Amino acid sequence: MKEGSNNRFIGTLSQKELIKLYEKHVNAPKVRTFKSFGLAVIPGERKGIKFKTLAGPRPNEPQMELFNCRSSGGVFNLGHSNPAIVQLLKDALDGGLDLGDHMLLSEWRALLGKKLAELMPPGITKTTFGVSGGEAIDTAIKFSRAHTKREGCISAVGGYHGHTGFALATGNPEFKDIFLWNPPGFIQVPFGDIGAMKKAISEKIACVILETIPATGGVIIAPEGYFSQVRDLCDKHGVMMIIDEVQAGLGRTGKFWAIYGGLYETEKVIPDFMVLGKGMSSGVYPISTCSYKPFIEKTVFKQDAFIHISTTGGSDLGCVVACEMLDIQSDPKFLNHVKEMGKLFGSGLFEIAEMNSSLIKEVRGRGLMWGVEFYKETFGQLAMLSIIKEGVLQNYCGNKKDTLIIMPPLIVNDEDIKEILERIAKGIHNLKKLK
Repeated sequence: MKEGSNNRFIGTLSQKELIKLYEKHVNAPKVRTFKSFGLAVIPGERKGIKFKTLAGPRPNEPQMELFNCRSSGGVFNLGHSNPAIVQLLKDALDGGLDLGDHMLLSEWRALLGKKLAELMPPGITKTTFGVSGGEAIDTAIKFSRAHTKREGCISAVGGYHGHTGFALATGNPEFKDIFLWNPPGFIQVPFGDIGAMKKAISEKIACVILETIPATGGVIIAPEGYFSQVRDLCDKHGVMMIIDEVQAGLGRTGKFWAIYGGLYETEKVIPDFMVLGKGMSSGVYPISTCSYKPFIEKTVFKQDAFIHISTTGGSDLGCVVACEMLDIQSDPKFLNHVKEMGKLFGSGLFEIAEMNSSLIKEVRGRGLMWGVEFYKETFGQLAMLSIIKEGVLQNYCGNKKDTLIIMPPLIVNDEDIKEILERIAKGIHNLKKLK
């Protein structure tokens, strides 16, 4: 433990020593990338909507303190070390709970399954548990193929559903080609283009999988009516509709579900599958869920009740945390708070765009999920770094590098919003000097 530290888990060695260990034993290219950005730092103390680094990125520089407006894609919807969640997890451990046995029945999987069924769009009443979002996506595609007896899967160009098996197969070529992973039947169409979807869908397709708001794809907002039309096409061809709300769900848009009134107030689409991850963890215990309509269970588990299992998926501890999170984030007062903060944040971003019209092409989003698109890809990357230097962590979209994705924790308040916007504005203003 570093001399003078009162925390045996943070600052065990100097940042310099830890980075050397990371480079040697974990991932050297990642270290080199962060060094090239001038951001070779390690998070240390973390609390609420902020965290501090162990030291500055350069020798003798002070620690950085950052507003976490990346939120790890929604992992930290309730901020870092949320007191209610942390205390609950401690109580559960003290109360004798552990992972549980995945082969046995579970009290807390039952309770979480019931709670999800009550919150899901009508008719989605069954849940299979996992650890990561990618695992839950794999489950949805597996179950779709089992039910339809088809191989095909349609996903969106620029979409992202994870780095595991079937999830990886739905992604862009740069993610999967290096692994020689292009299974037959997986095709992509432009997001929001119903004409392209009509041409691609057929009786050979098992499922269509879409993010309600593609995050890595650039925070794209589909035209009103798009998802309703996709639903109709799936029904016409006997295709399963999978909606990925790993990032856009759980209140992120100001409504609990983006697909069910959160994207457009009057459009409430009911998919066959809803997939959740990241935010289900509340930042303290990994858990993901694949929820679906009950007719799917009758096909998948008809011959073997153990045909699909996940050793640590849906652990008792994870389910306890997720139940508490759902209670907090589904509360109408909480959702109204997100909606109001989203209006404030969106208005501020539009103002920043107007003041920087030579740099910023478009601002788009819902609730507390926003994309800022620049005219050039280099502007997006430089803006990310410039804003981080002003104390706001965010990132450019992996499949649309001209666009920043900004997702403050859902517990952000109006004073936080004001300061975050000021820092973003300063970071973008500084970018003009480099133009």
